[in-house]
Amino acid sequence: MTQGIVWSAITRNDTILAEAGEDDGTGKVVSLAQKMMKQKPTPGWEFKRSKGLRGMKFHVYDHADDRLDSTGDSSGVLWIFSCIAHSSLEECQQKSFLEKLVYLTEPLRQDDYLWREGGLLACQATFGPLLQQRMEQVGYHGKLAMVNQSINTTKEIMARNIEMALDRGDALDDLDKRADELNVMSQQFKKRADQVKRFKMWQNAKHGVIIGTAVTAGVAVVTVPPLIALL
Repeated sequence: MTQGIVWSAITRNDTILAEAGEDDGTGKVVSLAQKMMKQKPTPGWEFKRSKGLRGMKFHVYDHADDRLDSTGDSSGVLWIFSCIAHSSLEECQQKSFLEKLVYLTEPLRQDDYLWREGGLLACQATFGPLLQQRMEQVGYHGKLAMVNQSINTTKEIMARNIEMALDRGDALDDLDKRADELNVMSQQFKKRADQVKRFKMWQNAKHGVIIGTAVTAGVAVVTVPPLIALL
């Protein structure tokens, strides 16, 4: 497993839209990811640690008062950017990884239908490979690849989060229902692990190991299997 970011996901409210990563065979990554998702969101950074691993989350509150979803509801949206890294990775690198995801997805979160209203893993096919590529860049290129400049507007996002969280009041309590769902998910990890292993074996047998995006005379489709969304 790469000594860097080992798992990452982007979630809209309680719906995982895209994720990428792998477990080490012990279930530690999946277990930590599930614990992170159970935490009630705050306006700032959140951390969760396990032996040798560090989980991190950042939230972006989107009130979107001028937008209506397909049901006519104009309530706000909570975007959750999560990742798990080896403890050996510097904390500033892990933060920078999530900050870059926030800005990379901003136009998609504003106007793309799948991002705003799509269901579970709605953006996996389109964004999963890019998410995997960004994770690999941290492992391959280290600090110079991720921490090349300071992103000064993070504090502004956190300040806006505080105001929006106060406006929404107890509405965030709805996220508690995720805990019950994740309890069921954990029981299915072994089955999912076997599926991922089988998927990789087939991919290796048919195409070899794919790293990044290969451009050939034909059109290559890179598929990134989810880790916890389908558990």
